[in-house]
Amino acid sequence: MAATGALRSLLLVTLLMGVTACASPGEPPGPGPTPRTASPTRAPSTSHADPPEQVLPQALVGTWRSDSKDSDAGLTYRFRADGGYTFTGVLAYDSPDGVVQVTHTSEGTARVRGALLVLTPGRAETSRRDPGDPEGDYSARPAARTPQRHTWEVTGDALALTDRKGLRVTYERRSP
Repeated sequence: MAATGALRSLLLVTLLMGVTACASPGEPPGPGPTPRTASPTRAPSTSHADPPEQVLPQALVGTWRSDSKDSDAGLTYRFRADGGYTFTGVLAYDSPDGVVQVTHTSEGTARVRGALLVLTPGRAETSRRDPGDPEGDYSARPAARTPQRHTWEVTGDALALTDRKGLRVTYERRSP
């Protein structure tokens, strides 16, 4: 039972940090996997206006959900070709008074430099609902907007993000 509480605490800290630990702005990335991706390209034009430039590799573009079969947390990223991203992380677990739920959302810009993925949130919010402590509940509270650095690798329909401390989270593609 203590291990379950420790796991929940770890998941909560991870969720509130926006999934992974952050590197210092000038810090070089640690060693990581080399992504297997196609080079960024422009989409073919179907009108007279130029389409938006492809900023992120096509292999990364889409919606990804964490493989959380044995976890109380669900994490979802959506990466757009123009370099925008959204993140939603939900931690929900049973307590004696009901289900406690903590939700973290962020959106911002994603940039890839080789095996390094840098996420810079422009907006980040956290909400909490605890039936055992309703006075402490809050909704859409502003959260830290610290850039995050991950090494990344896409293999088939699996995305692996690894923070600089070695925490690796695997995501399954939900849509291209």
